[in-house]
Amino acid sequence: MAVPFTAVGKTNPSQPQNPLLYYPRATQSGVVDLEELSERVSNSCSATPSDCYAVIIGLVTEISRSLDQGNIVRLGQLGSFQVSVQGTSSPTPEAVESKNISRSSIVFRPGKKLKNMLNELKFYKKK
Repeated sequence: MAVPFTAVGKTNPSQPQNPLLYYPRATQSGVVDLEELSERVSNSCSATPSDCYAVIIGLVTEISRSLDQGNIVRLGQLGSFQVSVQGTSSPTPEAVESKNISRSSIVFRPGKKLKNMLNELKFYKKK
C-alpha cells in the first residue's frame, strides 16, 4: 500500500507578493476506529474483539494516570508518551511558578518499528 498526497499552495505571509509555492501534503484515505482496531487485533491473536477493546481502553486510562503523575510512558515498539509544557519567562528560576505555564501537551515519540515503517513508506499523488 501507499500513502496518498496532494499538492497544497502556500504563500509566505511576510512576502505576500511572491508567487504561490506548492508543497506535498499527506491525505487520509479513511479512519480506523477503536472497534475496527479491536477486531483487527483479535484476528491476529487468541483474544476476542471485546477483550482487545477492553485492554485498549484500560491502556488509555493507565497512560493518562501515569502521565498525570509526571512519568514518561514507554510502550516498547509503539513508542513513548510524555507531558510537555509551554509558558512565559521569569527573571529568576525562583520566580517560575505554575502560573507561568500557559499550555500543556502530550509528546509522542515513535518506537523503532514505527520509525522504520516511515523509512519504507511509498507515496502516490492523489488526483
